[in-house]
Amino acid sequence: MVVRDSSVEFSAHTVAAALLRQANLCGSCGVHLLRSGEGCNAHHIRHVKFGGTNSLDNCVVLCRACHYSAHEGGNYRFGTVLGAESDFPHFRAPARRA
Repeated sequence: MVVRDSSVEFSAHTVAAALLRQANLCGSCGVHLLRSGEGCNAHHIRHVKFGGTNSLDNCVVLCRACHYSAHEGGNYRFGTVLGAESDFPHFRAPARRA
């Protein structure tokens, strides 16, 4: 049995909004993603253990290969990467309200 911690997961609404914001492109490599979100993963730009939230501002949707690379290449398990929007060239920050 797999137990998931909901405090580190994005809501379905947040993931759908992130996909729409990114024009269904992987936030890292730009490959086209399915509108259903199948075959991709929502990723925290700033990891929860470093103070990141489950908000749209902190969500980037990545293809599986880029998500794996972000974690394994970024060594999140060892706490060496904090993450920034600039790490994901196809991430589009939401428009700020005036």
